Amino acid sequence: MIPGNIINIHSHIHTFTDVPARIKEWEASGCTRWCALADCKFWQPPYSTYLGNEGVLKWMKEFPDIIVGMGSVELGLYMGTPDDIDRLKEQGFSGLKFEMPARAYDHDCYMPYYERAQSLGMPILFHTGFVAPLPESDVIHRQSSECMRPGTLDRIARSFPNLKIIGAHLGLPYAKEALALLNFPNVYFDICGGSGAKKHRTLIKHAMAPLPDANMDDPDENLAIQYFSKMVFGTDNPPVSIWLDAAEEIMDYLNIPDMVRRAFYSENAKMIFGWDN
Repeated sequence: MIPGNIINIHSHIHTFTDVPARIKEWEASGCTRWCALADCKFWQPPYSTYLGNEGVLKWMKEFPDIIVGMGSVELGLYMGTPDDIDRLKEQGFSGLKFEMPARAYDHDCYMPYYERAQSLGMPILFHTGFVAPLPESDVIHRQSSECMRPGTLDRIARSFPNLKIIGAHLGLPYAKEALALLNFPNVYFDICGGSGAKKHRTLIKHAMAPLPDANMDDPDENLAIQYFSKMVFGTDNPPVSIWLDAAEEIMDYLNIPDMVRRAFYSENAKMIFGWDN
């Protein structure tokens, strides 16, 4: 069951992305909003091909009806300040992307950032889990995936209950931590990643699969029904068609009902950003 109204809460723009063509693809697939995540310097040229704030801002201005900007705040080698969040808000960014911190997300030094984001009503999408190697950038930034375990969001969710938090990639390989965090009303997760390939789909299924002989229609036995009520749709890098197929395959396997699928595809995102439609 793929609805006609889809919100992609997690996607990127690369230096080589044909944005107008991607927009046409989204619209043809029923995507009404595309959250474009600006990336920090770790991922930008010359290390990789992801656009940062300036690049995303350019496309936000050109396609304001569909592109929703998620601004990047530097948490690592080029650490910014909470005032950067005010600047991003003034520029028209609707939310924030946090990744590649020098310390764990729940370190005291980052608390003023979360307080500022909460006060401005800006949701934060955190990269959670393992980060693929990026050799040259790894050497310079000395990054550790351990700083981005899903469990590091626990203190943040408790301290800032009005801050909407989205964890990326179900925190793989730490999915159990991610699923436990869904007990917080302000925490959501997406399941994208791994290019939507078979291996990634298998990891997601395994993380949420119920015990053998569970009643798949009972949310207390098939806990995936409860989990998906707090999930949001995203594609990361691949075209939307790959992740629509992947999402349906995963939800079919887990017997997710249509009402919960609608929440996954759009309703949860609307609640996170406070959108009426």
